[in-house]
Amino acid sequence: MSGLHKAFFGLLSLAGRRAHGLLLRCYFDIWHLVPDPWNHATSTYERQKYTTTLACVPKGSYLRILDVGCSEGTFTLLASATHPGAETVGVDISRRAIRRAARRARDSGAQVGFVRKDVLNEFFEDHFDLVFCGEVLYYFGRTGRQRDAVVRLVSLVEPGGLLVLTHAADQAQRLHPDFDDHPMLKKVDEVRAEGYTVSVYRHADPDGSRDKRN
Repeated sequence: MSGLHKAFFGLLSLAGRRAHGLLLRCYFDIWHLVPDPWNHATSTYERQKYTTTLACVPKGSYLRILDVGCSEGTFTLLASATHPGAETVGVDISRRAIRRAARRARDSGAQVGFVRKDVLNEFFEDHFDLVFCGEVLYYFGRTGRQRDAVVRLVSLVEPGGLLVLTHAADQAQRLHPDFDDHPMLKKVDEVRAEGYTVSVYRHADPDGSRDKRN
């Protein structure tokens, strides 16, 4: 993300929580006037990043998967295909993106749910044993709003479950340490590929154990 973009999203995050969410929704709805604005479905780089991210997930049986900031669902559908026994849900703040994602799922016959939701400001009833968050955190802007994002993402992961973060290398270096330092998370893997970093964290069990599956 360029310095100009960082300044722009930092400025947006000076608004109150609800206003900030509304501004982000408008921004991403505008971006999605054009289908697949970041070329997620066609970019070789994106496909390699998705493959690496999925390969970082420890082998096991996952029941409920959440993809935060799913855009039009390219990665969400791949995650579902990789873990066909799981209930997979993609969430994004853009209504246009969610509509296209749901249409793609219907056309492909994939059993994937897509929900328009502001992850910072709207309540989730469910917890998930595998949560993905890719190329999203820097959009929240200033430090205080980033801390809100850490709290919310960790709250979505059930005890013993996994949180997988994927961001551009420079942004991962800035953003992932907030998760490294979280008392309920333990980093179980990190892959530094060309241009991006994947970090995998396990959520602590209530009895203090941090490893439910292995």
